[in-house]
Amino acid sequence: MKHYSIWLEKYSKVRDGILGELQECRKEIHEAVKKIPEGELLKPLGKPARVEPKSMCFVDGGEGIIELLGASIYFIKASALFLENKPGSGESFIRDLDIDLIDYDDYTKERVDLLRDCMEFDVALECVEKLRPDYLFLDGSLHVKARKKPINCAEDSLYRKKLARLLRACKKNQVNLVGVSEDSRSKLLAGHLSGKYNIKFPKFMTDSSILRLVAGNKPFKTIEFTPQSKFEAEAFAGEDLAARFPTLYLQVNEFANPLRVDAADWNKSMDETVSIILELSKGSRYYGYPIPLYLAHMDARINPKHAEWTANQISAHIRKKDSNLHDSVLRKNRRGLRPQ
Repeated sequence: MKHYSIWLEKYSKVRDGILGELQECRKEIHEAVKKIPEGELLKPLGKPARVEPKSMCFVDGGEGIIELLGASIYFIKASALFLENKPGSGESFIRDLDIDLIDYDDYTKERVDLLRDCMEFDVALECVEKLRPDYLFLDGSLHVKARKKPINCAEDSLYRKKLARLLRACKKNQVNLVGVSEDSRSKLLAGHLSGKYNIKFPKFMTDSSILRLVAGNKPFKTIEFTPQSKFEAEAFAGEDLAARFPTLYLQVNEFANPLRVDAADWNKSMDETVSIILELSKGSRYYGYPIPLYLAHMDARINPKHAEWTANQISAHIRKKDSNLHDSVLRKNRRGLRPQ
């Protein structure tokens, strides 16, 4: 009982402090927004422009890691959903899957993430080269993908090479490349506005939080801005490549959180991209997210039960063939053996 009394006492002290701090942040945000000229932050969505049917590809990936005594078994999967521009023509998937061991170091999880991204770029490139879609939608921000902090590992070099190859292929084939972040934690818009209008936003407020406080439940899109980024392909990619990524936020309906949308600078008008996303998000209701991207996400998801079963089967196979190796490397760690 003493434990719960400590918990309740701390909760009672903290809750009002959090409320007061957030209310002060809201006040600062509204004061800052007053200095921004009308129409230079939010724009009404209005009725989406009619867009002729387009062929589109939607790419996402998933990963899982089972940690064992001396190494981890990783699982990565990528799926690309292709939609033809002819009514009733159906859809098709391009998929890839990898399962392997990975050693422990300071960046084990980050290296698996890089391998997943590499596989996403591979299936996206296959779509571009074989199917030539009008639009290629990737889950996540293009700006973040291009500005990812380097890690001293082979996977990082592979990542940058594959990203450069995909960007070149999209530009060469005039494929409109779009990144969609469903839960962006970015502060790039706040930084852009702060520099342009000499205003200050609360430090820990994200762009999405600021926009929700200002717009509430009203559907909107923000102004289009270009984050300060430049992607330079490494020498091993074959040639220098520069790409910038115009960005905006989009709240497709009154129930949804803002989406962050960025596109390659060779794309057509961002207005067409917004109209397509609005159309694709109609059926998702409060989720407010393009349904084909959600389907690609679900198709690429690694089921934890499947991963656990596969790891157990690999472990059992190694134990049968070489018990010493199994007990030294693939034995469950103490967390896995902890009594429930």
